[in-house]
Amino acid sequence: MTSSFGSLIDAVRHESLILAAEPAGILAFDSRDPVARKWNSWNPKDSRRSVKTVRAQTVIHCTEVDAVVQMGEGTTVTFTHHYEFPDTELLSTSTLRFRSAAEPRDSLSLAGFTIVDIFGGWNREPVGEGDGELLVLARVDRRD
Repeated sequence: MTSSFGSLIDAVRHESLILAAEPAGILAFDSRDPVARKWNSWNPKDSRRSVKTVRAQTVIHCTEVDAVVQMGEGTTVTFTHHYEFPDTELLSTSTLRFRSAAEPRDSLSLAGFTIVDIFGGWNREPVGEGDGELLVLARVDRRD
């Protein structure tokens, strides 16, 4: 399975990117925290929302989990968004990989980065105590 994080790590492994990084530069990105298990609320009852379009149509939106697969310390979740218009329903199915905090730490280390910090939320909460996000900050290991 190809993922944006995996693609990012592949790109980072190219020596030209590492050499181009500023000495004080920080790589920052977010990921989902599997400890938070946010997918438990992705069901038609808890996720159901109603919105009005610019043409005053009511659209009902909800999310439903189709599969949860444990993969090592992480989890893969496949889910479907349902968009109910007055005359039709549109579906959009996606899969997200929820990586443990250890996975980006190990991958970035292999790619020549040092983890500066990993937070569990946008207010710098500890992992597992935030809003279900992993905020990763890393810097290039300079080998001059």
